[in-house]
Amino acid sequence: MANKPLSIFEKTVDRADSLIALAATGPEIEEPDDLIRSAVVIAVAGFDRYFTAKFCDVLVPHLKSGDKIGSNLFARLEKAGFDTEFALRLIADGVDNRTARPFRRIRNIVQTSLSSHTTHRDDAINDLFLDIGLKDLCTNAEKKAKKRRLVKQIMELVDIRNAIAHEAHVKLDGNPRAIDPEQIQKKMNALRVFVQSCDEIIDNRFGIKPALSA
Repeated sequence: MANKPLSIFEKTVDRADSLIALAATGPEIEEPDDLIRSAVVIAVAGFDRYFTAKFCDVLVPHLKSGDKIGSNLFARLEKAGFDTEFALRLIADGVDNRTARPFRRIRNIVQTSLSSHTTHRDDAINDLFLDIGLKDLCTNAEKKAKKRRLVKQIMELVDIRNAIAHEAHVKLDGNPRAIDPEQIQKKMNALRVFVQSCDEIIDNRFGIKPALSA
C-alpha cells in the first residue's frame, strides 16, 4: 500500500519551504517575515497530521495481529465512540452484510476523534504509539537518525508555532518578534529527518516493507 501519511507530510513541508524561499526574495508586503511564520504553522500542522494519520493506518493491522490490546488502547477506542452499542452494530452489520468492513469503521471513528486533538508534542506522540506497542518512539527515532538534539529542535519549532498561533508572535508593545529564516529552515529540515526515522520504525514494527511505502 502507498504510504500516504508520509507522502502528504513531505508535500506539506514542501509548501512551507516554498514560503521561506518566497520570503527570501524580499516581497513588497508589510511584514515579509509573516511568510516565515506561515511556513512554521503549515510545517507543524503537517507534522501533527502525519502522526495521527500514521497511527490510524497501523491501528487495524495491530488489531488484527492478535497482539494483546492494552487498557490504554481500549480507553482510546472507547473515547472515540467504540462503546457497547457500536460493537453490537458492527456484529449485526456483519451478519446482515458479508461485505461489511468493521475495521474500517473502527479506523474512521478513531481518526475523527484524533482530528480534534493536537499530536505535535513528543510526549503526546509517545503516548499515542505506546497504545499499539511502540515505546519511546521519539527517543528511538532520534537515536536511529543519529542526530543529537533532534527532538529538542522540533519542540522549539512547535513552541514557535504556538507563539504564532496563540499570541500572533508579537512582543508586549505589539511589534513582531524576531524570527530567523535560516534557523527555521534548519528546524524544518530536522522535522523531515525525524518523521522519516519514525516512519521507518513504525513500518518495521508492523511489517510494512520499505518498497511499499515509497
